[in-house]
Amino acid sequence: MSESDSVEVVEGSSRERCRVSLTAVPAGAAVVHLVHPAGGSVACYRGLAGDLSPEVATAAFLPVALDGGVLDTDVESMAERYLAEVPPGPLLLGGWSFGGLVAFEMARRLAAAGRATGPLLMIDTPLPGIGAVDDATIRVEFEAELSRMAGADGITAEERATRFEVFRTHCLAQVAYQPPSQVTNDLVFISRKDNQDAPRWQEHTTGRLRLRRFPADHYELMRAPHVGAITRFVKTTLTTSWKTSHEPNADS
Repeated sequence: MSESDSVEVVEGSSRERCRVSLTAVPAGAAVVHLVHPAGGSVACYRGLAGDLSPEVATAAFLPVALDGGVLDTDVESMAERYLAEVPPGPLLLGGWSFGGLVAFEMARRLAAAGRATGPLLMIDTPLPGIGAVDDATIRVEFEAELSRMAGADGITAEERATRFEVFRTHCLAQVAYQPPSQVTNDLVFISRKDNQDAPRWQEHTTGRLRLRRFPADHYELMRAPHVGAITRFVKTTLTTSWKTSHEPNADS
């Protein structure tokens, strides 16, 4: 089962590239770009994308390594690769878990280049430098994540090995990542109930940290009913930012 088999993408999306559209983009609609978590799949965003639509369309970045392409080994390389595929103009970025780290680095690089980005949507994203580095622990985490993936029983041994290498590489990249500077974006941070590190994200931005905790664990956040509550919390923020950034006098 390839990654393109595990998540529906809209017509015209190509797996020769990293960016896929998860929902159609009505004229004038805001578009949020979400980065894959450590496992590489973006199927986790289906519920969120469906709830945000049609006011907010969703695109996502996923590693082509899942379909035999190059596997980037650090957050910086992933950010650079995905930025090569972003559309012109202001952007909305975000991600669940590891994906939030890559989105953060993308926003930091865009700011350095003079590109505007709106508030960053970070869903239970770990602080830079935190995570497992030994293969035994990473393997346990991988099996736990794989068990929650739809269709996991149908993957081949070769696909399983590829997915583990992607997961392991991203876990190590998470621990190695140390952003050299803050961002200026507001951080809209969705936290699981027991994430004690979440308030420390304020140290990584000169903007505001808008922290909201939900009575859920790391994985439950991306499922009903919590994903619906997340949508209600973030949709107005995303649409307002999009409209403001696309006014005639807004920075481009």
